Amino acid sequence: MTNRTQIRTQRISFVLALSVITYTAIDTYLFACHEINIMKITTPVILGLVTTILLCGLLQRSFYKWLTKNPIDFSFGWQSPLVFDSDFEIKDNCANEAQTIEQPNDSVIDNYEALLENVKKKEAERQVKIMDAIREYVTIRTTPYLSKDAIATLIANIEYMACNQPYLYKPIRSNINNPLRSPGLRHLAWNVGERLNVPLVKRAEFIKASFPHELINATPEYLRLNLRDTVTSQIPIDVPDKGDFRFHLDTDNDDSQ
Repeated sequence: MTNRTQIRTQRISFVLALSVITYTAIDTYLFACHEINIMKITTPVILGLVTTILLCGLLQRSFYKWLTKNPIDFSFGWQSPLVFDSDFEIKDNCANEAQTIEQPNDSVIDNYEALLENVKKKEAERQVKIMDAIREYVTIRTTPYLSKDAIATLIANIEYMACNQPYLYKPIRSNINNPLRSPGLRHLAWNVGERLNVPLVKRAEFIKASFPHELINATPEYLRLNLRDTVTSQIPIDVPDKGDFRFHLDTDNDDSQ
């Protein structure tokens, strides 16, 4: 677009320059050879043309500004019925759609809130059932190795893990005569954490903080990598069935050593 404008400007400049040179040459020839002064004839014409061009440009600019601010319909009320109907239908549909988006049906929103509340309620009920199952499982599996108070502390630590509150963990010591060993503790952390959907690193932190004496030689990284292994232990791995959180307490697979 810029190149075309430049070319057009160059052509106009060339034509103007050529016209001036031609006019000067003719005027000089007529005055020198025939003593005819064409300035008396052409000067009024040139001035009139220049004045007309300038006035036309000013009027055009003034009308353009005025029409821009005050648009006028030059169709005088006549419109094509086909175009009018099509345009009206499109605008009407868009307006209805925009109104639907801006002002959604209240019943839909109310239904969404009810559905969301129902989902939250069911999830909360499921979490309660999971914790009940964990409490039962932990109590049954650790009774031979922990005192009543220790089991209560262990269950509290599990609840802190579920709520992501590791700073509330309290240490536990298993029975001196029948202590829990590292494989069983690792499996316990995996089994419980699997029902709570807790990351392995948090399971390792939980079991390490809960049994610092029994796991004194185990690093958190080692525990994380060996939570679910095939080592025979006091508490075996208990993989939940698909879509279920319950433990397999009815199977006697306790391999105490």
